[in-house]
Formats: sequence, C-alpha cells, structure tokens
Amino acid sequence: MRENILKLPAHLRRQRIVSAEQVAMAMAGIYECTYLSQFKHQYDPETSNVISSYFRVILHAVKEEGLQTIRVGTDYNGKLSSAEFYADDIWPWALNELSYPDSWFGIDNPPTQNVIEPETSACWGDFAGKDTALLMIASLATALEKTGGKYTRSNKLNKSAVISTAIKAVNDYGNGTDLTDRALRRLIDNALAQYVPKLEE
Repeated sequence: MRENILKLPAHLRRQRIVSAEQVAMAMAGIYECTYLSQFKHQYDPETSNVISSYFRVILHAVKEEGLQTIRVGTDYNGKLSSAEFYADDIWPWALNELSYPDSWFGIDNPPTQNVIEPETSACWGDFAGKDTALLMIASLATALEKTGGKYTRSNKLNKSAVISTAIKAVNDYGNGTDLTDRALRRLIDNALAQYVPKLEE
C-alpha cells in the first residue's frame, strides 16, 4: 500500500543507500528490520509471504526492466540475489509500484483515483500541440541519455531512471502525478519511435 512508503520512519528516510531487502520490507510495512533474516517469519507467515513477493518483484525489475542499482549480488549459481539502490531512485519507484492497482500481491486498498494509462487516456486523442509534446518528450529523453551516468544502461537509454527522475520532479516541485511507470514508459516509447527511432536501435 502506498501509505507504507509515504509513512517511512525517519531512520529510513535519511538513508542514502537502501537494500532490496529493506525496500521489500518497507513496502510491506515492516521498518524495524535491516535484513530479511531478522524478520521472524514463523510468527507472521502472511507478512513474510508479502515481503518475499515484493523482494522477488524488485529483483525482477532489476534484471528485466532496467531498474537502476548501485551494486548487485549473486548466489553461487550466478542468480541475482541482492541489490542496493540510491534512495532517490528506489523510493519513488516503490511508491509508484504500490500505486498500481492490479499488479501487486498484498494490496488491500487500491487507489480511489483512476490510474491514467496512455492507451485509454484522452491525452492520446488528437489535441493541439500533441506532436510538439511528443517531440519534447523524445528530445528531453535523448538529452538525458547523452548525459550518461544513471541515464544509460548498456550504452542505451535507461528509461527507468528517466521515469523515476520525472516522477520525483513532479512530486517534489509540481502537483504530483497518478501516471504509472508503465504508462510513462509507453509514452516515452511512443515519442522515441516517432521522433528518435535511432535511439531505440
């Protein structure tokens, strides 16, 4: 639930680097443990299952969706087993994931507001300035990619980092947004395909 991230205690809010274990537990509303091994799963198997589910999704996002990390760890089979993130990158991602009503195990109260998805939103209809807006999105994404750093991954645009930065900026300096990572990714994909196709090659 979104409230689990919005109500992070001070000791978590002040951390600059956060582990996947801490993020998974915070998403489940558990703040007092640093490692999964510290959570007494035998006393609360339901919460333990929720934490494990979140942890697996985080690692999947790192491996398959380009979620930005500082460092990762693998087990003896070479399988991804841990990750660390900058707090500024991971908390907006976690908040956004918990805001999406039908993709997370353990959500009790989906958001009351409608989640805006580009393919169904009115913004995908014809409106004055649509082409200019898409051109600006493509241009800004390209400019970020050219700066390097966290905005590139394997010499390609790291869309997750672009999305995380955009959401954080709107939440910090604007009126906030209900757009999901998935919606923004589709918007960026559409803009790049139309105006900067070489970037997608």
